[in-house]
Amino acid sequence: MERSMRPTTSLPDGWQYRPCLGTPMELWFGPDDESAEELSEQVRREKVAAALCAGCPFGTPCLAAELSRPASHQWGVRGGLTARQRIAMLRARRRTEAAAVSAA
Repeated sequence: MERSMRPTTSLPDGWQYRPCLGTPMELWFGPDDESAEELSEQVRREKVAAALCAGCPFGTPCLAAELSRPASHQWGVRGGLTARQRIAMLRARRRTEAAAVSAA
């Protein structure tokens, strides 16, 4: 999981022991071939991945690192959230920031 979960911010102590290391990439990103994943299987897989993240002491810095990337670079389950959930957070943040600028 090392190549995809590397945050863009500084690494917290113990990062090298995070629970996602050694898990199959498919758990986080779906099948690596071009086959279509059934929606029910995707939902199940994402729940399993998110549950692993829920018990991780690095959930907050992992999510912060993912949210530092643009919406176009959001894939898979990272920081305990799916790409759709993170994109929604990024859009909400952008709307909030735009409203603050408009109000100023």
